Amino acid sequence: MTKKDLIAHINFEYDTTLTNSNTSYSKINKSKEVWWLNIKTHKFHDDVHLLLKTDQEFIWIFLANKFTKDINTSFKIRPDRNAVDLEISADKNYMYLQDVKSGGTGFDFNKFVKEIIKF
Repeated sequence: MTKKDLIAHINFEYDTTLTNSNTSYSKINKSKEVWWLNIKTHKFHDDVHLLLKTDQEFIWIFLANKFTKDINTSFKIRPDRNAVDLEISADKNYMYLQDVKSGGTGFDFNKFVKEIIKF
């Protein structure tokens, strides 16, 4: 399922408004068991949706506008891209759904899981 297809499915099934611009999508990296994402900081002025793909499901993470007081203290920011730089652990035995980026904050996304979508 492509990002476009998944967004359409979620919008239909859950009566919500995910768009290409407010949603970031990642598959598990082949060399390291993480989802890598770079999200422009300006996107955090509104709601942000993360769609994380595994072999059997998608994890939908919903970060509501103002879920944190300051993204600069919650995440590592790449100044060259003005983007939040994330490596979210896909390893169920080690910091699952937490930011494990070197220099990152260990932010825990578990409480922001909106839905697990099986395919």
